[in-house]
Amino acid sequence: MVPSMEAACVLYLDQTVIELMENFTMRTFSRSNFVRFGLLSLFSVLAASLCNRVKAGSMSETKVKASRLKTLSKGINMGPLQKHGLVAEATLQEYKNLGLTYTRIFIKLSEFFDDNNPSVLKTDSLDVLDELIKTHVKTGVGITVSPTDSPPELYSNPDTVAKFVAFFKAFATHLSSTNPEIVFLEVMNEPNAPTVQDWNKVQHQLISAIRSQAPNHTIIASSNVSLSANDWNELGAFPMTQVVADKNVVYNFHCYEPIVFTHQGATWGWNGSKFIKDIPYPSTPEVVAPLLDTIQDAEAKVAVEKYGKERWNRNKYVSILSPIANWAKINKVPVICNEFGAIFWTAPRNSRLRYLKDIREVFDSYGIGWAEYFVDSDVHDNEAIRALGLKPSIHV
Repeated sequence: MVPSMEAACVLYLDQTVIELMENFTMRTFSRSNFVRFGLLSLFSVLAASLCNRVKAGSMSETKVKASRLKTLSKGINMGPLQKHGLVAEATLQEYKNLGLTYTRIFIKLSEFFDDNNPSVLKTDSLDVLDELIKTHVKTGVGITVSPTDSPPELYSNPDTVAKFVAFFKAFATHLSSTNPEIVFLEVMNEPNAPTVQDWNKVQHQLISAIRSQAPNHTIIASSNVSLSANDWNELGAFPMTQVVADKNVVYNFHCYEPIVFTHQGATWGWNGSKFIKDIPYPSTPEVVAPLLDTIQDAEAKVAVEKYGKERWNRNKYVSILSPIANWAKINKVPVICNEFGAIFWTAPRNSRLRYLKDIREVFDSYGIGWAEYFVDSDVHDNEAIRALGLKPSIHV
């Protein structure tokens, strides 16, 4: 069998070192031996440099496997582990039959992280998580494990960072024996650091911690939550996400643009959302004009008027997602959007179906994998399933 380039380098260095030692232990140096000794020394240095380059090159070529990117192509968010708990094998098989390829589950850090002993996992929900992962592995449906609710001190206190590094090493150690073709390790859901730079610094340390104990798993890097206080979209912050040296990493963002449509009627987040309803999609100034007089909040009225003028439609998504697709191409890294969607109990049904179809088609056109949020009713809604490009169930 022909040895690899890296193995050949090691073999050459071993032989060179032997010759150097033999010459060095000579009682006397002839002129020719002295010259030979010098040349061998020089060649050993050059060979060591070459070996380092070969090793570095082989590491840099380690990319996310195509099979894993396929698994991350069509997903749904299942919400907190503590809320959903175990999911029946039949349910995951139903998802798979629809054409879904993975789920995303949130784990609340307080259920696993012990501030007094961060290198040892709390076991409150560990068995539930383990069983959930086993069911996913059995059915072949991927699962992204996404920690949530990180404390603000993580971005300002070195002691807190050290604790989280210890925790993520322990957490990665626990998950390292799971199937890396099925299980994906996300760094953090919507970290919300004061600045993108603050998050980049912390994320690098957490990725290193995860990788040190889980060498084969694909890591999902998180972009910092939006620069705007009035929305949770990460489109503005995403291009400032720092690419890490680790090549087995997928870069993730969330997209709830436009908030006026996707979160109309919401009682959380932007205060103006609760004052608006019946907002249609696509948007034009003409289609929103009749709604303006019915909106009692001044800020919400301005936002809806702006939404109409911005003419949100499929072409708009092509435009706003283009910089992210270009960023991924320039940096030669894969990108996914593992949260998008519109609230199904408030957004007008036909508008929501059109929105889902438009944004999903643009994701697909750019090769951006996705996972829908607000999906609780959609897996049993054939029209929503078609809008997502999936296969409707014959049983519904």
